[in-house]
Amino acid sequence: MSIRKEQTRNIVPAEGNFEEHPYFRVGDRNAGTGIMQFENELRTRDGNVMQQSWVVRAAHGRGLPGRYDQDVYVALMQLIDAKGLPEDGWVSFSVYELVELMGKRHSGREYGQVRESLQRLATTSVESKNAFYHKGRKAYISDTFSLLTDVKLAEYEGIAGERKDRNRVHLSQYFVDSYRANYLKHIDAGFYFSLSSPIAKRLYRLVDKKRGGRRGWEVELFSLKSRIPLSDYKYVSKVKEKLAPAHEELIVKGFLKGVSYRKNDGGQEYAVYEITEDFHVRRATIASRSLNADELFCVQRVQAEGMARETAEELVATHGAARVMHYVEALPHQKNIRNPAGWLRKAIENNYELDMPPALFGASQDEFLPHSPDAHYLEAAPEPDPAEDPAPPPELLQPDPSAEEAWGLVVSEVQDRIDVSSLRVWFEGSFGTSLEGHTVTVAVPNSFAKEYIESRFGDVLEEAVVSRLGEGARLEIIVGERVRDSA
Repeated sequence: MSIRKEQTRNIVPAEGNFEEHPYFRVGDRNAGTGIMQFENELRTRDGNVMQQSWVVRAAHGRGLPGRYDQDVYVALMQLIDAKGLPEDGWVSFSVYELVELMGKRHSGREYGQVRESLQRLATTSVESKNAFYHKGRKAYISDTFSLLTDVKLAEYEGIAGERKDRNRVHLSQYFVDSYRANYLKHIDAGFYFSLSSPIAKRLYRLVDKKRGGRRGWEVELFSLKSRIPLSDYKYVSKVKEKLAPAHEELIVKGFLKGVSYRKNDGGQEYAVYEITEDFHVRRATIASRSLNADELFCVQRVQAEGMARETAEELVATHGAARVMHYVEALPHQKNIRNPAGWLRKAIENNYELDMPPALFGASQDEFLPHSPDAHYLEAAPEPDPAEDPAPPPELLQPDPSAEEAWGLVVSEVQDRIDVSSLRVWFEGSFGTSLEGHTVTVAVPNSFAKEYIESRFGDVLEEAVVSRLGEGARLEIIVGERVRDSA
């Protein structure tokens, strides 16, 4: 399936670590060494200082990822957003699609550059020492990995004798984990590709990530030089000179209102970025329409079956997360389904009646009936207020060994009665937090998981609790995250 440029969304999610840390050589820094290094000090919540190191190493003969590779990467993020992130991490596409998204002319030379870029992204390694944030583990990891672990490029001759291609890249597990954990920063791909300067493109990605929704961001000038990265200039005047054309373009294009410099008491010079009101309001408006955690979880589950993101979002908005997840859970039980995404869309839209095991679905079919266009509701859910702070994160809870053991017994009791994919999706991340009297309390990551487990598997779990813990035993499910063990 070819994805035309106008069919993709301008605002697309990109993995947060690769937006923050330097990866593309856009300012000729260390061009000949094949190594790009960024050092940082991060002050933790308990007041300690953590040393971070992020080293990018080129494969012999390939060179570091550069300006062109940055464009390929952003186009790849658009493809992932449009097609969904497959469960196995393999993303399929044609080079034509990438070139189209990049706004380049279609030519053999351009196609060759894209293929070379993909190979470079697969062979370039990243050495992280407390630098790559793993949201799922709530920890900074130390490991060596690459953005892509494999690239398969294939050309063939079509029926009419024309040359065609079908390619696949395999995303690293760290990238996939981070993407699925929603450690994402949204970028305006349309605005990005409207910029001509590679440094302006990198500055836009970096400043928009670091400002965190605020109207501005400031950074020590030599730290900024390393974050972009630029050549290893020794004087601030040279860094400012190199940044000036990019600053001017970002001001002209309406992202920056202005750039100023200040010195702290120690004599260090800082760059102070101010975002335009128009850009800030536009992004805040988009954020106010963004999915909540439960809806995003649902959309990502549907995307994992191969459905385009926009289609998945439309289905969730029209029919509700509960109905969509009803059919996602039913999918593994269907026979001879060659196109899972197509079947899901038809099933959700047409409200297919399914003959499913009662242990899998405990809700009545009435819950999934289509909304009547003539229906009137006395109370409507309030529109989100863009000025409101985001919902607080789940409470951090300490696991209790006795409760963990009891919960493990309950899960082992029901694993033959609940579909394997359901166990993985809904019970992963759950843990026992307390065992008081005959009540075992279990924490799950979010409110959607809590409601879904209670409504779909409540009866089965209650039976298992009584079976394992005795008459009068009960299960209480709460929302919370496991406290991370201290290093």
